[in-house]
Amino acid sequence: MSIYDFIIIGGGSAGCVLANRLSADESARVLLLEAGGEDSAPEVHIPALFGTMFGTNVDWAYRTVVQAGTGRRIAVPRGRMLGGSSSLNAMIYARGNPADYDAWETGHGAAGWGHRDVLPYFRRSEHNSRLGPPWHGADGPLHVQDPVYVHELNEHWVESAQA
Repeated sequence: MSIYDFIIIGGGSAGCVLANRLSADESARVLLLEAGGEDSAPEVHIPALFGTMFGTNVDWAYRTVVQAGTGRRIAVPRGRMLGGSSSLNAMIYARGNPADYDAWETGHGAAGWGHRDVLPYFRRSEHNSRLGPPWHGADGPLHVQDPVYVHELNEHWVESAQA
């Protein structure tokens, strides 16, 4: 029988980060348990194919209760693989709205969760290929980059929004 100092249930983003941080101490015995398999399917790494994973063995296939006004249940895709739902989201990286973090701190008493408090942790985690200080990091383990190919319709959409 193996003995562990830490057992982490769930290999989603948070579980993987926690396991990585804890295992930085070479004396710590860390076990990370994930219900799904690896995130090696091509669909995980090709953003245009992410929708093909919905309702498959890499999706928990959760559904809402029947919604008022629609009379139906809505699918809520959630990742069941290493990386969790972050592996099921078309490779999109998005932080929460700064005002939400501030509301947690001021409106809900979550001291230390304001945007100015969590920003250093975002910066520390990021290796952003385009954006840098003061809002983004350049030396972290999480590589963040813009898509290599941008369809011309995207450019027209941005131009129309700026007009």
